[in-house]
Amino acid sequence: MAIRIVDRQKKIEIDRRAVRRLVRRILSDHGSADADVTIVFADDGFLRELNLEYRGIDRPTDVLAFAMDEGEEAAVAGDPEEMERVLGDVVISTDRAAVQARRFRRTVSREIAKLTSHGVLHLVGRDHETPSDRSGMRRLENRYVRALFEPPGQDGR
Repeated sequence: MAIRIVDRQKKIEIDRRAVRRLVRRILSDHGSADADVTIVFADDGFLRELNLEYRGIDRPTDVLAFAMDEGEEAAVAGDPEEMERVLGDVVISTDRAAVQARRFRRTVSREIAKLTSHGVLHLVGRDHETPSDRSGMRRLENRYVRALFEPPGQDGR
């Protein structure tokens, strides 16, 4: 498993170790421990471009998840004998994270963890199309954020 972190912004310091720990736990819990994921941190302008190009919505958003097609694999260093499972990419707006952190009265680090959880949960097949799906996804996001920030034994596991 490779967790690649790309930081395309300069406003917020990203705790890469915490992000990796969070992603690793979600992937492990959802049977994707062997998968590769890229997490990109960027500004509103970049998310606005992606949102317009891929969703037809001309405004920034907080998080976008780009999942590889089911069962698709990529060759490692051009060697077709060695295949790896690439789950996809998650792109997070640190500008939106800062605004939402203020609005929801949480730290920016917690908001980034929440958005990271949301995006990675999409990559492992979770969605929020129905009210039931929405509440289930929110419950999982909160569980992962608590597990990251609270001492062991405090997350209900």
